Amino acid sequence: MVNEATTTPIPALPPEREGRLERTGAMRMEGWEARLDRLIEGVRCEPYAIGTHDCFRLACSVMEALTGIDRWPEFAGYRTRREALSRIHAHGRTFEAAGDWFFGGERVPAAMARRGDIVLLAPDGTKHLGVCLGERSALITANGISFVPTASATGCWRIG
Repeated sequence: MVNEATTTPIPALPPEREGRLERTGAMRMEGWEARLDRLIEGVRCEPYAIGTHDCFRLACSVMEALTGIDRWPEFAGYRTRREALSRIHAHGRTFEAAGDWFFGGERVPAAMARRGDIVLLAPDGTKHLGVCLGERSALITANGISFVPTASATGCWRIG
């Protein structure tokens, strides 16, 4: 890759960082707030369906709404919880490590979550991704979107 402004070659990412969304490389685009609102409203009543409407799909949709980067095609196609866990473990020994890899940086405390950041929640004892909307975070459940206190999150990943 070449930086067109200077024609200086840009070094490739090391293999362990390849595919990561680098925090410095993705910025929130103008109008992200309205896109996030439309996204949440559009899926509000859609029930959880693994592989098509689950917490990872929501996180990818939020990332695209905020930054324009669509990572879903890289991971689409899983149909069972087992397949989803296999994909998670391909990128980290834990759910959190896979999130660090995917979102391009280590988690920060949930108290630092901003609107649009991805939060780690476990309301039923099982880890899920949600999206911070302020004091409440959106989480996909069997009946559609539920809102839980952002303070109940165990961490968050900054998006843009």
